Amino acid sequence: MKNITAFAVLVIILAGAVPASALEIQDLRSGHYPFTALTNSYAFSAAPQFGMVYGLAEEIVYPFNTKAKLLSQLLWDMKPLWYYGVELEAAPVNPEERWGGFSTLSLKFGIPAITGVMEDRDWMSVENDALTHYSTHDNRTRALFWFDFSAGVSLPLYSVFLLKMYAGVSYMNFAFSGEDGYGKRAVRADDGIYYPIDANFEEYTFSGKVINYTQEWLIFAPGIAFAYHYRKIFAADLFFMISPLILCGDMDEHLTTGAQYRDYMKGGLFLEPGTRVYVNINEWLRLSLVFSWRYISGVKGDTYQKPYGAGYYERTGRAGAGLSVLEAGLLFKVRL
Repeated sequence: MKNITAFAVLVIILAGAVPASALEIQDLRSGHYPFTALTNSYAFSAAPQFGMVYGLAEEIVYPFNTKAKLLSQLLWDMKPLWYYGVELEAAPVNPEERWGGFSTLSLKFGIPAITGVMEDRDWMSVENDALTHYSTHDNRTRALFWFDFSAGVSLPLYSVFLLKMYAGVSYMNFAFSGEDGYGKRAVRADDGIYYPIDANFEEYTFSGKVINYTQEWLIFAPGIAFAYHYRKIFAADLFFMISPLILCGDMDEHLTTGAQYRDYMKGGLFLEPGTRVYVNINEWLRLSLVFSWRYISGVKGDTYQKPYGAGYYERTGRAGAGLSVLEAGLLFKVRL
């Protein structure tokens, strides 16, 4: 976290280091619309932001001698998870008039709350691929930290359109706890052989905290955006990012069974399509709405296990992770 903070401060300093000669104020009586007080120059802006993410995080354990495609799958709801934060940007004042570079830094912090349920499924049979264990719990999202930084260049097209090309880095940290709940498990007939879970099963309940799970992501991705500007008052853009450059680490603490797991994973596919709508209120204030979908799948790696709170980790198999969340955000951007 200290490295992330230092990096963010450096980016802010660099983004704000604009030559004084480029920030000459033009007389607003010239007839320009809002956000045109600085001509052929760069401006620095800051925006508080509020919004929500809606979706889920996925935790996977792959089998080694059982029949199903998965040994275990845990789904952690964020339906929804509310956040607050800040966005900082350095960009050309009139991007539709000339090409220029831009950079954006965004920080988001989740508001802890019950955000749905956590579902845990296991397929432990050596005979078939039928479900053998199922449980559901309240999902308490304890924390979310979301850091995004991107930099690139914008190119004007036909005076009202922009083409933006950029590269970005994203770091995400989620922390969940599964609490209370109930479950059922198929009765075991023989070694690795189970009766059908709907025909012969045992039910049980949970009280208190059952499981903790944290998931961290680091993603490097190129992006492209196509924007439309209307009379310097309204703007909208469509953006898209895609990348296989993904790193993921997670930790799973099973409090009832006394087991602790760590997974180290990479690869897979990251996608993020989205849109932004901007309305300039006056020469200093801009209202922005953002809608996007962030999707990650196919991330795999090794899993390590030890007794909870003691001992040493030993490699025990293969693991995977995923993420699928819709985001809706509101920003009030103030040009400094």
